[in-house]
Amino acid sequence: MKKRLDIIFNIVIPTMVGYATFFLTYYFYQKLFFAYRWLAIIPFIIVTGYVIKDNMREWKMIKQQG
Repeated sequence: MKKRLDIIFNIVIPTMVGYATFFLTYYFYQKLFFAYRWLAIIPFIIVTGYVIKDNMREWKMIKQQG
């Protein structure tokens, strides 16, 4: 049960928050900078890279504990 909670609190929730932040940023790019909406890929790359790095670190830590 503790391992499941660790996965939820340390991997799933931060991933959801990261992508929610991205889509909010993307929405503002579309509304404010329609001609430059392709630049919205930059926050997507940043968020995806951070989420992958953080999830790998958390997964290693959970595996070591279990």
